[in-house]
Amino acid sequence: MADTSPTARTELIEFRPEHLELVARFSARVWRRPRSVEFLRWRYSEHPDHRAYLAVREGECIAMVGAFRRPYRMGERTIPVADSFDWYSLPDLRGSGLGVRLLQRLMKDPEPVIVTGGTDDTRNLLPRMRFQIPDTVQRFGTLLGGARAAQLIATRTRLPRALARLAFLASRPLLAPRVRLAPPGARVDEVAKLGEEALAIDPRPGRRGTAPIWTPAYLAWLAAASPRMGRFTPLEFRAEGALVGWALLRSYDAPGGRDFALLDVRAKTPGDAIYTWMISEIAVRARDAGCALLSAGTSCPHVAAGFRANRFQSFTPAPIHYYAQDGAAPDAPVVFGSHWGDEPILPYPESW
Repeated sequence: MADTSPTARTELIEFRPEHLELVARFSARVWRRPRSVEFLRWRYSEHPDHRAYLAVREGECIAMVGAFRRPYRMGERTIPVADSFDWYSLPDLRGSGLGVRLLQRLMKDPEPVIVTGGTDDTRNLLPRMRFQIPDTVQRFGTLLGGARAAQLIATRTRLPRALARLAFLASRPLLAPRVRLAPPGARVDEVAKLGEEALAIDPRPGRRGTAPIWTPAYLAWLAAASPRMGRFTPLEFRAEGALVGWALLRSYDAPGGRDFALLDVRAKTPGDAIYTWMISEIAVRARDAGCALLSAGTSCPHVAAGFRANRFQSFTPAPIHYYAQDGAAPDAPVVFGSHWGDEPILPYPESW
């Protein structure tokens, strides 16, 4: 075990494939994640543009910060951004300043850094490190399945589970998803992968503002995950044969059922009506597949209006923290779905 005393020498190093065992031991100490070599290789070595910095003391990793470098559209430009996550240190090192040093190392790289959400301590610290908060991701969710819904309602309301189930069943006719505002010739196709036309869709209203770009390499990395990570399902939406938008769903095992996460939904011509239809089709598809809880997030008002029209409930928002060395803010508005950092693969399965 590493010496965590203040006098022990600490090195900050960039993660390389030969450091995988260091990260494996650190991960096993601080997170409930799979420990197999296959998982670790996929998670840390096979992503097309993963970067991490480790704090190493006495031959052990004692803290780390990671990022997926993704291309972002900002106005008319395309720039790489470090979408950060896994910012963590051993519990007995909290308050030592080590986490700040690691993030400062990441901030020295030329790419802007984004940290979305985080604990109360994170949200208090980042503005003092010159991070701006240009926008917020609003979280949404809707309950679709009886047994799992009863469990979640009982947890939130402290009702006995039997009463919670009755409450859900009584409200289900009013809350059941249905297709809304479908355009003429509407059709939804599940596809093996998103094509060039779909990936070229710009979700920014008026093509102004900032939005991350989904790349074929990133989507292929998700698709290559173990089935225990769940299933990533791309959907294409058409009206009278023409592509009008796409979405990416993840389904995964959860206690008492199966949950779905809507990672992103993008329309070629953004507006309340098109997103209301697309989200309604997604909710109906998720319900028919046995989904208990469908979760999502967005910073786009049109997408948020679509969630509300489909009776999704809103939950705790996640602020977007942004840092650039020149102090510039990202072009407004910032258009996010529920896919920042490692959000597309949370929660992790317990085995691979």
